[in-house]
Amino acid sequence: MRRTIKLLSIGAILFSTLFIMSCDSSDENINTSLNIEEAKLKDFRLTFIKRTGMELEHPEIVDNEEVAYGNIKITVPSTTSLDEVHISITSEELNLSKFSMSPNNIALSFEGNKTHVFTISEVGGDKEALLHYNVSVIKEQPPVLETLKLTSFTFEESKNKGVIPNDITISRRADVNPSYEKVYLIVPVGTDFTKLVPTITYEGSNLYYSQDSSLSSGDMNEKYPDGNPSFDFKYPKPFFLAIKDKDNEKVQLIKVIVDVVNPVKIEMPSVTTPDATEGSPGYFTGVTKWINVGNQIINFQKATTYEDISPVTTPPTNVITVDRELPSGGLLPGESASINVRVFQYFPEETYKTTAVFYTRMYNDNDSDDLFEPSKVAVTTKIVK
Repeated sequence: MRRTIKLLSIGAILFSTLFIMSCDSSDENINTSLNIEEAKLKDFRLTFIKRTGMELEHPEIVDNEEVAYGNIKITVPSTTSLDEVHISITSEELNLSKFSMSPNNIALSFEGNKTHVFTISEVGGDKEALLHYNVSVIKEQPPVLETLKLTSFTFEESKNKGVIPNDITISRRADVNPSYEKVYLIVPVGTDFTKLVPTITYEGSNLYYSQDSSLSSGDMNEKYPDGNPSFDFKYPKPFFLAIKDKDNEKVQLIKVIVDVVNPVKIEMPSVTTPDATEGSPGYFTGVTKWINVGNQIINFQKATTYEDISPVTTPPTNVITVDRELPSGGLLPGESASINVRVFQYFPEETYKTTAVFYTRMYNDNDSDDLFEPSKVAVTTKIVK
């Protein structure tokens, strides 16, 4: 009995010794010094794709163990294709001497708001994932182009007391090109152009103005003042508005043109020429004048027409024709020029009458055609033998 107990004791001691040695050997395979905080990604770049933003939320770690996945949300331009997004981690994002990422060196699709899980493991370890990142790549919303538009330009009577008798709104708008527009406002004859107060509404972020025609729209940087400022619209001063977007990159240019409905005044609207002799040329110069009482340079729009012709000949013929002289470069505001009358002498002795109708537009401005009222001069002449 004593021998049996002794053998059992020796066996128990040997088993205990072997168990302790085995445990010591297993502990040597566990890297208890690894700090998984070092496995966090410093960055997450996409190959060949420029990102516009990134939100990086690291995994939650408690007692050197991951308890919640991290999240990476990458934003790219709206035109980017997400069918094949190439991902290749480098040593700038992760310490590759200690850790590896999976998947890596791969192209993945992120279309349709797909999310992929990337894992971080120890190099040379058992490949057990230490950290996880949910990665999504989303497109920016397509940019909404800012509308730039002049919605109204008005001279309100209440802000221009004693200058205009009623509100004056835009009479005509004309597009020179998609980013340049002209607007025309017609005020009564005799209006003081030097102190008009406009009321402006527009779509856009910034409003600038200039009275310097040499400046390009991009160089116009004087903010339109607050309140109710008055401006001098009298020739030769121009007036420009520039509506710009929030970044001052896109510009809508507006030229504001102010004039009167009939800038032509006939000095003597009814004239009688000296008698014309039958069979002899009859040309009478300076029978009256046409005067520019408006605010812009003017010239002819189209050929003179005639009405109230008496007597009516057979076949119908203009016995009397009327022409206006025009200085080179057009007729300036305040200037005048002669009106001349020609009588065709090959008609019998008679008193002839006609009314010449003149059509006028702004100089070098086809967009002002038919903007002004025509002006008239009545002419009487007598052909004698």
